[in-house]
Amino acid sequence: MRKIVEDLIRVDGVIGSLLVGKDGLVVASTLLDPDDAEVLGAMSAAVYGEINKSTKRIGVGNLVDAIIDGQEGSILLLEAKDLILVVITQRMVNLGLIKMEMRRAARRINEAVPI
Repeated sequence: MRKIVEDLIRVDGVIGSLLVGKDGLVVASTLLDPDDAEVLGAMSAAVYGEINKSTKRIGVGNLVDAIIDGQEGSILLLEAKDLILVVITQRMVNLGLIKMEMRRAARRINEAVPI
């Protein structure tokens, strides 16, 4: 799993990536500060869960992915098996390319995690 998140930081504009359980526990991270990884992991799981509940409630189905934009960059979330793949980017990036790489990483996670 660590290799999968490490490969994502090689994408231009990606400054960090992690894989978290839906309970918020960090499975793998490229962030230097473990406290930052824990905070981002917990926040990502909570946000993903709440948005997913809302999308189901309003009738558009399960959440596929989400982008949280900030002034200095973005946080992208994507479900992979029973985990959430999180990528932190700089402001000016090719989000389409990053989403494509995240989907590729999610496929690798799906193959690595038994049913």
